[in-house]
Amino acid sequence: LFAFLVRIITGPLMKKSFQSSQKMQTVQPKLKQLQEKHKKNSQKLNQEMVKLYKTEGVNPLGGCLPMLLQMPLLFSLFLVFRSTIEFRGAPFFWWISNLAQPDTIFYLPFYVPIYGDQVAFLPILLGVSMFLTQKMSMAAMDSQQKPMMYMMSAFFFLLFNSFPSGLNLYYLVYNVLNYLQQKSLKRA
Repeated sequence: LFAFLVRIITGPLMKKSFQSSQKMQTVQPKLKQLQEKHKKNSQKLNQEMVKLYKTEGVNPLGGCLPMLLQMPLLFSLFLVFRSTIEFRGAPFFWWISNLAQPDTIFYLPFYVPIYGDQVAFLPILLGVSMFLTQKMSMAAMDSQQKPMMYMMSAFFFLLFNSFPSGLNLYYLVYNVLNYLQQKSLKRA
């Protein structure tokens, strides 16, 4: 429910962010031309890029704002789920028996750095949702940037494996809602 509430509040920002990233993708060919033209003069390149952004109505940082707004919320939720006594041992549904601990489905016989020695199910779903969302938003992205974005999804998957299941559940629902919003915006 909290993820739905946050999505309702951040929905308009996410819409603008998505539209901004779509505009940035349409400007990419012109940007490459400018980079080729002004290879040796970085000051002139920056001036021309700012001019291009103004004429095309594009804000290169427009896609970052919703993520910047969400980061303090994620940090807060991380602390809440780790330290709030009421969440300890609080079951949610099916395999999630403790919102303050990872939703471990089985343990590995060895330890993997960053990942840990348990396999949790919500981070797997979270990784898939992040991958699908990024794949949709990166359709026209520069091919050199795509591997970095995929590596970020993989890193989040590894990192979130040891996080509380309550936080993973929140972020999973938030990502699914984000994916559905982007899909509906793409159709429009």
